[in-house]
Amino acid sequence: MAHDDTLGGLLPDGVDSAESADLEATWRMLAAIPAPAPDTGRMRARLDATMDVIQQPHAIARPRLLRSYAIQGLAAAAVLLIGIAIGWLAASARSSTASSNEQMAAMRGELRDLREMVSLSLMQQPSASERLKGVSWTGNIDRPSAEVVSALLDALMHDPNVNVRLATIDALERFASRDDVRRDTVQAVQQQRSPLVQIALIDFMVTTNDRQSAPVLRRLSMDPQVNDAVRARAAWGLQQLG
Repeated sequence: MAHDDTLGGLLPDGVDSAESADLEATWRMLAAIPAPAPDTGRMRARLDATMDVIQQPHAIARPRLLRSYAIQGLAAAAVLLIGIAIGWLAASARSSTASSNEQMAAMRGELRDLREMVSLSLMQQPSASERLKGVSWTGNIDRPSAEVVSALLDALMHDPNVNVRLATIDALERFASRDDVRRDTVQAVQQQRSPLVQIALIDFMVTTNDRQSAPVLRRLSMDPQVNDAVRARAAWGLQQLG
């Protein structure tokens, strides 16, 4: 008989197949979180807008609180155990017991918290590729907490790696209705030293229809000290926002 190495092989008979598939996918992602696939459309637009820019490294080292990689392993194991427990409760919930439904809701909340822990831990690692994975992982969190949003904004403002900062801009789009996100992205576009990041932020403001950013875009478009590609993109952004 073939050996079943998937999470489904660990769940009891009768467990909801959708629940099992979701848990198995979660476990696999925790075991090997993939680097985010590039958004070729956005990358091409940004490349076209900055093809003449010669970037200078302006990495600014900033002390970070590093969590142990062991936290990630423990969180992954806890996710598996909670997932199995949810599977058991999903089967017993068919008997319509209020207790089972409450316990399942509580465990799903714990599962979300553990996903946040993994993401936040990755975003604090010294490796840029690990931080990039952490930013990407936030997209898998249902109803992320304010701490996750704050971590993304912190990465946008302070991460020394351009690719990580670019990834946070894409990750922040789902929170564009928040006042703090709109405020900090407008502040970031004025402080960033990378033309590529500035252009991505201008695109963010256009995509999210942030009309309050118009005065800043106007200043950027008229500032002779700003990179030519950024000035042109800011002027374009003003036209788009009307």
